[in-house]
Amino acid sequence: MRRPIGIVRIRLVDRGRVAWEYEGRNLFVNAGLPALAALLGGDTAGEFAAAVGFGTGSNAPTITDTALTAPAYYKALDGHSEDGNGGLTLNWSLTTADTGAQGITIQELAIFANQASAVLPGTTAPTPMLARKTIAPIVFGAGMSISGTWTLTF
Repeated sequence: MRRPIGIVRIRLVDRGRVAWEYEGRNLFVNAGLPALAALLGGDTAGEFAAAVGFGTGSNAPTITDTALTAPAYYKALDGHSEDGNGGLTLNWSLTTADTGAQGITIQELAIFANQASAVLPGTTAPTPMLARKTIAPIVFGAGMSISGTWTLTF
């Protein structure tokens, strides 16, 4: 089965200096396929990418993943753009205002739809998970910000 492919780009800034940058492939998971099909069929309520999640799990992504490992923090995406050729770029960030994420050792990120209308930002997971990526651990703390893009190509 062919599924969307993607690239995750991350920039970590600590006390005003770029401390780390990363680019790597992500995995679009099975849980996201029904949301994609419903969106294509015109059933748009909650079927679109709405949130990014940051969790502590270090296991490699698998197509059967449905959730992040706790503790986790979720927030609304900052925005998106489409390239007109089947590419979608989702923009996200964690800033000093995201105090609920401080102290979490972030090792996984995921994109979620929000069918159940989970309150964002927060610690309750939106569903379904669309795509997941693991990274080297980042202990998110005061004075840090993380920004990135998640590009999916269909």
